[in-house]
Amino acid sequence: MDGWLADTRTSYDTVAQSYADFVHTALAQAPYLRSALALFAELVHTAGGGPVADVGCGPGHVTAHLHGLGVDTVGIDLSPAMIEIARRDHPGLRFEVGSMTELDLADASVAGLLACWSLIHVPDEAVPGVFAQFHRVLRPGGPLLLGFTWATRRGSRPRATAATR
Repeated sequence: MDGWLADTRTSYDTVAQSYADFVHTALAQAPYLRSALALFAELVHTAGGGPVADVGCGPGHVTAHLHGLGVDTVGIDLSPAMIEIARRDHPGLRFEVGSMTELDLADASVAGLLACWSLIHVPDEAVPGVFAQFHRVLRPGGPLLLGFTWATRRGSRPRATAATR
């Protein structure tokens, strides 16, 4: 495992519970994120439905929200501690330990893919490989939702961006 991947895994394993506590009510306090996720779910359904990969799912709160919108979602995260919390907090949903650099998914096997606030950990030189993985597993016409953080004078705010393959 590359050094940056190991460092990211160790960091999130270390703060898993405090991070889960921090984001526990994040969606309830962010109507714009719920709207972006509702649009994403609608795009998945319009494209014919099917499984969706939540890559970098952390404690599974977004995975669970999409499930509540009728989306068949699997959460994937590099951190085993995050996956343990996701499984504990959202029993009955599917969560797997995995890396966005080598997704253990078949070609064109997901109807949609989202990566919310997880790409920030990928070094610039590794981004093309990650996007190649996303392209490989995403069905043609399937939506891709990317969430980023941008800086403002008042601090950082999350931002969601949607596209289709």
